[in-house]
Amino acid sequence: MIDRAHGYFRKGKETMSKRKREAYLIERLSEILRYGYRYSKAIQARFDAAGVKPEMIETLKNLEKLPITKKSDLVNSQKHTPPFGGFEVVPKQGMRRIYMSPGPVFEPGEWPYRDTRWAQALYACGIRKGDIVLNTFNYHLTPLAMMLDESLRMLGATVIPVGPGNISMQINLMRQLQVTGYLGTPSFLMSIIEAAEGMRLEPKKDLHLRASFVGAEMFPESLRQKMEGKLDIPIRQAYGTVDVGCLGYECPEKKGMHISEDVVVEIVDTETGRQLETGATGEIVATNFSKVFPMIRFATGDLSYLIEETCPCGRTSMRLGRILGRTDQVTKVWGIFIHPWQVDDVMAKFPEVANYQIVVTRKEYRDQMIMYVELKESIADQIGLKRKVEREIEEVLKVKGQAEFVQRGGIPDRAKKIDDRRIWE
Repeated sequence: MIDRAHGYFRKGKETMSKRKREAYLIERLSEILRYGYRYSKAIQARFDAAGVKPEMIETLKNLEKLPITKKSDLVNSQKHTPPFGGFEVVPKQGMRRIYMSPGPVFEPGEWPYRDTRWAQALYACGIRKGDIVLNTFNYHLTPLAMMLDESLRMLGATVIPVGPGNISMQINLMRQLQVTGYLGTPSFLMSIIEAAEGMRLEPKKDLHLRASFVGAEMFPESLRQKMEGKLDIPIRQAYGTVDVGCLGYECPEKKGMHISEDVVVEIVDTETGRQLETGATGEIVATNFSKVFPMIRFATGDLSYLIEETCPCGRTSMRLGRILGRTDQVTKVWGIFIHPWQVDDVMAKFPEVANYQIVVTRKEYRDQMIMYVELKESIADQIGLKRKVEREIEEVLKVKGQAEFVQRGGIPDRAKKIDDRRIWE
């Protein structure tokens, strides 16, 4: 019987003392700052503009001397210096893959893939050598699915790279191949459970799952309890971004998300960029140690807090608390970030539109997105326009949404471009 509740992927690092961990982080941080300054034109320019040299960053607190890098900075830099904005440190000809995430932002894929943070997260969630794992994250353009794919190989697991969609086929695969692990969004796993029940299957017996790893969406505790009850397995989550990788993962205790030893995570004041005390709510800012695409003080846009209390699992790292929301109108729907300027890009193609607003709600643990549209004047073919808008939404935003017409003045003045009305526990 495989022990899925105990053990460590890298015990020596995961159980380091506070003093050793800080010394290790400072050593790795100093290395990547010097490396980035030497080889990345964008990083060097940002350091010079702040009047800072790498050797001036001697402690984790000294990171406050450096500017915050926002997603919009990547977008703007890549417009002026394509394709990677000067943040890359190797020529694109030597890269294994090039990804594109919403923004749009181009990102180089590492070769060989050496980042073990997602592997740590997968191990902590219970996936082990010999598992057959269904990876339902999207393998198209964005890097998360491939990051997890490479990490599963590190664990010695077998991957079924199925991506999302076609639930009946996925259920058949799970039964025929006796799949033991699931990777994907919590809402998609819930859809699989409900579809299996609709096929008169008993999920806990007929789906053979032993471990489940979810992410890319909010994961309310009520949904966790419901799915764990139906599958009779632990379901754990992790948090990260495609820009900086895995930033936190749950252990069997489920008391916050452990921060890996191979990334620096700060909680900062959204206005000043200053680090906040443990327990205070602020923006998650991360520095990774990638020798291909180093991100220095990258602002995720997500709000959380740090937990310092000792965890019974034996890991000694600080932990992230739950994600409390966003700092801006950027909203994640079905695991995909939607930016206000993307909404503008969609609607700029329809001159007959006077005003518009996206409203995001949630029903039975599933996201719903509606684009409310005001027209300048009445038109004959509203059905045709509705279909065109919905096609453009899916093409640009990469998420299906419904278009609905409202009367002039139906959208309030100064309304948010993206109004997230979901309520999280």
